[in-house]
Amino acid sequence: MVLKITALCVAVAMICAALRLQRPELATAVSLAGGLAALAMAVSEMAGAGQWLEGFRALLDRDGDVAALVMKGAGIAVVSELGTQLCADAGERALAGRIALAARLATLGLCAPMLSRLAALVTETLACGG
Repeated sequence: MVLKITALCVAVAMICAALRLQRPELATAVSLAGGLAALAMAVSEMAGAGQWLEGFRALLDRDGDVAALVMKGAGIAVVSELGTQLCADAGERALAGRIALAARLATLGLCAPMLSRLAALVTETLACGG
């Protein structure tokens, strides 16, 4: 599947390079369409990853909060990367940067409860040891 996606993207890139000289607006549209087609091809491969994610979730099931936070973090990473790349392809690098910043802040917000628990655990451990 990776070879098919790579071939598609290389072909789209070559078409866009040729179009960009005469019709830059059309090249952007073709690039976005090619990117969405590659994404659709990649999503079809996600069925196998779903089983792996369930197994991973079962490993973390002892603490359901951690599993939920990991899954949310992964979702933020995937969605923000997609949005960042689409904006960059459209020539909107500033918007791509804002998406990346928002993703970092959201991930930091997800980590806050775990960091609080870790700090409480360290404090408790140091209090017991002293």
